[in-house]
Amino acid sequence: MGEPAPVTSGRVSRPHGGPPPVVWRWVGCAGGVVLAAASWGAGALPRPNTGILWPGVAWSTPKGGSPLLASVSLLALLALVVAWWRLRSAPVSVRWWWATVALWFAPLVLAMPLYSRDLYSYAAQGLLWDQGLSPYDHVVRELDSPWRASTAPTWLDSPTPYGPVWLLLARAVASLSGELWVALLLLRLLAVAGVVVLAWAVPDVAGRLGWSPVRAVWLGVATPLVGAHFVGGAHNDALMVAAVLGGLALALRGRLVLACVVVAIGAMVKVTAVIALPFVAILWAHQAAGHAVRHAPHHPPHSDREPHETAYGWGGVVRAGLLTLLAAGVPMALGGVLTGLGFAWLNPASTPGKNEQWTSLPTSFGIAIGAVGHLVGHDEWRETGIDSARAVGLVVLALLLVVIWLAAAKPARGSAPDDRARAVRGIAWATLAVVVLAPVFLGWYYLWLLPVFAVSLGDAWAGRLEVPLAAVATGVCFATLPEGY
Repeated sequence: MGEPAPVTSGRVSRPHGGPPPVVWRWVGCAGGVVLAAASWGAGALPRPNTGILWPGVAWSTPKGGSPLLASVSLLALLALVVAWWRLRSAPVSVRWWWATVALWFAPLVLAMPLYSRDLYSYAAQGLLWDQGLSPYDHVVRELDSPWRASTAPTWLDSPTPYGPVWLLLARAVASLSGELWVALLLLRLLAVAGVVVLAWAVPDVAGRLGWSPVRAVWLGVATPLVGAHFVGGAHNDALMVAAVLGGLALALRGRLVLACVVVAIGAMVKVTAVIALPFVAILWAHQAAGHAVRHAPHHPPHSDREPHETAYGWGGVVRAGLLTLLAAGVPMALGGVLTGLGFAWLNPASTPGKNEQWTSLPTSFGIAIGAVGHLVGHDEWRETGIDSARAVGLVVLALLLVVIWLAAAKPARGSAPDDRARAVRGIAWATLAVVVLAPVFLGWYYLWLLPVFAVSLGDAWAGRLEVPLAAVATGVCFATLPEGY
């Protein structure tokens, strides 16, 4: 197997008939522009609404916001979604998709925060540390700034769950900006930088795994979910996911130490990135086995066999795991020590678990138990039910993660060119398990796994998973109102 074609090449065929791709490109662009404009009356405004902003036909409401613009926002997002689906099999290149993604999502850089108020909490937590208070030991309610008034109630009394790299960035933004709107713009530009890295890494990784870069970009980058939550919502998850995909791109080039460092940096934005490290160790085992074969005395000097097609054993996996732990653990330890923030961000039972939302499978079971308890006069069942369901969910999750990793790490017998894709798919399956069984699920969490699936589907999995994955992404787009939770 030779090197993959450049990521800018490779077109996919589509059925004849219907408007040309450029028409749907501009339909999506119009949707992005309208969504950005409507956000100024329907998004997460600096002054929080006093009630839920439901879509409607009235221009304004005493509770705040514009129901009419909320309706317009939904229609604009629908235009993006329709354009995206219509372009699924368009005969275009990766470069064409890059330009299209820029046209669709660039208007959202100037939008108000969409689908979440987290952007305000990022700014407030950065300012909190800039004022000398550790965001792990202090909360936004203690902040001496009008920025506090824009923070969602969820975060007023909660310590931050984010890592030291993110807090360094948020602190720098707060220190440089002075004004809240400047801080919001700078934080959004950080998220956009993550999307740019993602747009490069997704087709690169897909090509190296033998999958269509164009199809991968359609599913993992051009999805309106990226525009809505990574650009519109400006979630720091964009940097975390970009670090994981960037790390995979480096790992598949054989730069394993640097790959581990990059993924570790992603984990110091949001700890979820550590899910990828055990699977990077599998890629390292492949690389080491190939190196050993190439330098063996009996190895044919002109063999066509690629390093990643070489079998490895469990001993190689263990050695690679230790090297991965060292390469990722050192920068993570330095991050906690040099910033003086410590390691509270490594706690898996961190702040988001304090939320109680039906979108989490275990939490929804607990809420259902609470509803039954309420009917029979036992309101205390709710808290017990939620805690118990979450505990069971975490136990099941731990078992699933072990099974998924073992399936991905199982040493191959002889040549197995798909083993690298299997390892990368393992990251996606493991992340899916986390998303389904974690105590909290928010819409942008789906983007933790979608780009990883997008790069590793291959011919064997595309027919079974591509459309269902895209369908779920479509549903998640509309799961949150424009003003956020």
